[in-house]
Amino acid sequence: MNRVASSLSVFAVLVATASAQPISPYVDPPFTSQCVVHHFGEAEAPPLDGCPDDPFCVEYEKRDITASNGGAIRFLAAEPARFAVAVPKCRYWQQDHWRIQLAPGDPTILQWDGSYWFDKATATGAARLRDFTIGGQAGGPGQVADLIAPVDPDLAAVIRTYGEGDGGGGGSSFDLGVSDPTCPAPPAGNACYDDLALSRARAAAAARCDCAGARFHQDHVRCVAAVAGEEVAAGRLPAACRGLVVDCAKRSVCGRAGAVVCFRTSAGGRTRCAIRRDAGACRAPAGGAASVGGGWSCCDPRSVEGCS
Repeated sequence: MNRVASSLSVFAVLVATASAQPISPYVDPPFTSQCVVHHFGEAEAPPLDGCPDDPFCVEYEKRDITASNGGAIRFLAAEPARFAVAVPKCRYWQQDHWRIQLAPGDPTILQWDGSYWFDKATATGAARLRDFTIGGQAGGPGQVADLIAPVDPDLAAVIRTYGEGDGGGGGSSFDLGVSDPTCPAPPAGNACYDDLALSRARAAAAARCDCAGARFHQDHVRCVAAVAGEEVAAGRLPAACRGLVVDCAKRSVCGRAGAVVCFRTSAGGRTRCAIRRDAGACRAPAGGAASVGGGWSCCDPRSVEGCS
């Protein structure tokens, strides 16, 4: 348990040791729609010479952290590789799921989910820890931090700073202080994908325009368009970025009962996204592949296993 608690995800370590100053509540990265999320299972890590993506977006399963069957050792063994592949990237987003137990099959002692990202081109980043439980019961970041502090005070401090709930500071977006002028142009050459204003506008639209509750698709699109227009009028969103916010709503399942996000990859490896009426209509092209996305819009990234 001591060795597990002393090992924190790569980005939480970075923000804990940096002089990052929170500038706003947590939002997902503006380059989200340009991501492919690479999923890695228990004790898996990206190959050091693989996953050339930048933005590089990953999801790690850290659910088998145990004292009795070597889960903790496998977890720790994978961390250096995870750290090594993250540091050179200009744009990086990591999501992970922490579950700590004494032995396989035992109730989870502690758990939480994390999301951390950085954009070196604009010296921005964000961190959020949430969904805390203690012994299988809902808990707050303050309670979890109190349990961890005697073992690892640095980890406890990060949980208190970025944990959502009682005793936590809540997720934050922040200025990292120094940008990297060697970073390439933003994804697709569009500066909006490097602008936190895009993330905030999307978050504002999601808060006001309930996708699951939308009766008609056009109603949802109009709602999002209104929010985006207000953000532009208030000077919070560049006018050039408004279309990206509205496009996410247009290419969504909101107000379309039974519809799914469908990713179709051609035999040549090109992937396109479209909304289909149901999962059965999400069919692969000749020689290619198809998969149903887990999000509500084509702006939500697709997920693949490993560096595939």
